[in-house]
Amino acid sequence: MSDPAKLELLTRKAGESGFQVQEVQSSQVYYLFRPARLPETEWELKPQPRSPDGSRSYILRNRRLDRYLLLSPKEHFLWERFDGRNSLMDIGRAFHFEFGSFDYSVIRQFLAKLHYAGLLEQPAVSALRRSLAGEEGPWWARTFRAAMKLWGRISFKTSNADRYCSILYNRGGFLLIHPVTFSVVVILAVAAIAAVVRLAPEAREISLRLAAWPFLSTAVIVGALLVAAMLHVLVHALACKAYGRRVREMGFFLLQGVLPTFYADVTDIFMASRRARVVVDLAGPMVEVVFGSLAFLGAFWSEPGMAQSLLFGAGILFWESALLNIYPFNFLEMDGYNILADLLAMPTLRQQALNLFPALPGRLRDGKLLGKSEWIQVGYLTLCLISVLAYIIAHLDAIGLKMTAAH
Repeated sequence: MSDPAKLELLTRKAGESGFQVQEVQSSQVYYLFRPARLPETEWELKPQPRSPDGSRSYILRNRRLDRYLLLSPKEHFLWERFDGRNSLMDIGRAFHFEFGSFDYSVIRQFLAKLHYAGLLEQPAVSALRRSLAGEEGPWWARTFRAAMKLWGRISFKTSNADRYCSILYNRGGFLLIHPVTFSVVVILAVAAIAAVVRLAPEAREISLRLAAWPFLSTAVIVGALLVAAMLHVLVHALACKAYGRRVREMGFFLLQGVLPTFYADVTDIFMASRRARVVVDLAGPMVEVVFGSLAFLGAFWSEPGMAQSLLFGAGILFWESALLNIYPFNFLEMDGYNILADLLAMPTLRQQALNLFPALPGRLRDGKLLGKSEWIQVGYLTLCLISVLAYIIAHLDAIGLKMTAAH
């Protein structure tokens, strides 16, 4: 077995001309390291509501870099002790007394998160060193990085989105985030449901007209969905401004390098109340609800023809998009999931549930009782599975009906 890594230090006492070599094991240096968080003026800590098991998470914000971290109770315990006075050995001992066990990898992972968020005192890295690092590697790696950089230019963002959103909000955007507006949306949706019921007997003829012009119908509906997506994120941003929080940036990118996606970074709303976060999450899907309602009403008042078919088809897609956004049980971390996680005070509900799933058979076989939070996670997984299966079956039936109509 190789010897443990060591640090060799040259030391010299006062009045002596020669140096002495002093060896220190690297593990000893690591345990004596004293991590220091930034001064309190550089960060902000926001406690979240307690979860069903009584634990509390925290949102940690770097004020200067405007970056955010979600801290678990154990990470918050560590953060409180990263004051530059406690060594990792002292922190590990305190952690063990508090939680009953400890693994130093917990600290390493948390230090990596804090380093990424710029929340630790540390020397700055030379800009020259960073630029030289980008030039290293074989030619194919440099070519790949250059190609990915070029492809990434398709994406764009605006860092002064907060100023634009403030202008829009003050010049009438506040009307979109108002209880009266929500009431109007509900009335429109009820009227649209009545229109759909009246149009239901004509669904076969409407589908046949769309099938007769596949390229036109696809182009019109996709264009309408892109416009709705832009307004979706804009309303999210305006709702964030309604609570006096900052919109960090807005932009566009290709999800998985293919799907056009608009986004608004409203992470600052985590520093507000739970009610504010729910309103911001709810505001976006209301855009699709309004567009879908107007499309259905337009189809109802239109004469039978291609225009009616396009409006009806767009209404279906808008409402389906709103449902996918606001329905929390589909394994996707969309608006509805965020609302559910906020109401339950379980910000990592999906990840906790997925982590519990592999161990669940063994837990049940051993007769170990599940806690309240774990039952909620099991319920979440069950509803997700049922919902996804129901969605697939419903769409297979719809495809079968369309094929039958086409013949």
